[in-house]
Amino acid sequence: MNSLVKDKIRVNIFGMVYELDPGNLTPLEANQLAAYVDQKMKEISEKLGLVDTQKIAVLAALNIAFELGARQKANAQELPPVDEAKLKSLLETLEKALA
Repeated sequence: MNSLVKDKIRVNIFGMVYELDPGNLTPLEANQLAAYVDQKMKEISEKLGLVDTQKIAVLAALNIAFELGARQKANAQELPPVDEAKLKSLLETLEKALA
């Protein structure tokens, strides 16, 4: 098989089967993400009583985008301990050099 051709996988989201290229994800990871999207769509459908699949999909996408934005904002405010230690070390080196 040509190494440039990737295997496609099938996922089920909100009662529909989609065939997709998982990219750099494993089939398990791609299926977990599809299951997450499916869960969000079901939650929105149940909470809002919607049946229009397109509206449900857009609202689910927005919901997931808001979650991602909140996580990115939270992560931007925190430095991992290793990075914090490196930053302190660089700061000390800079202070010594400027002294």
